[in-house]
Amino acid sequence: MSRLKETKEIGIIAFAFGVPETIRSNLRIAEIASQKAQELNAPVYTQFDVYLWPGVEVEYTHEKPGSPPPTLRIARGAVQWARQRGFRQLWVVAAKPHLWRALRDVKEAVREAREEVEVHVCEEIEKFPEDEWFCHDSTQKHTQSRKVWDKRERILKSMPFFLYKRVAS
Repeated sequence: MSRLKETKEIGIIAFAFGVPETIRSNLRIAEIASQKAQELNAPVYTQFDVYLWPGVEVEYTHEKPGSPPPTLRIARGAVQWARQRGFRQLWVVAAKPHLWRALRDVKEAVREAREEVEVHVCEEIEKFPEDEWFCHDSTQKHTQSRKVWDKRERILKSMPFFLYKRVAS
């Protein structure tokens, strides 16, 4: 199989980490996703707060202005997008503190859709220490500091998944 054919079966999901698109975390996510999109000749499924480089093919998730959707809803939308496009691989770009949940939700969305899609992580995320993803200038309070984030994540991690699905849908 040619390299070109292989790359046409790949999509990238980029999850924002805070609001707006100008904060450091979202600029990093946009850069990593844009670089990976160019490297793999792949389109990106993302949120309005991740502004990709010109020339990168992008599909935006459905969201109301000022109200970013939950991670699971983005993951489900991305898997439907992947199904429609015939993708066999999805590469995830998310802030390091958000990565565990983004991956879990994408894998769950793949299972729910009964798709055979490999899920990969863009390792470029690892270049940045976990604490450097938090931005005081984010309008989402839970992405401004490690302390607030960890408090919220502890609740989400301990929540049974059937409840999480109801909250995050």
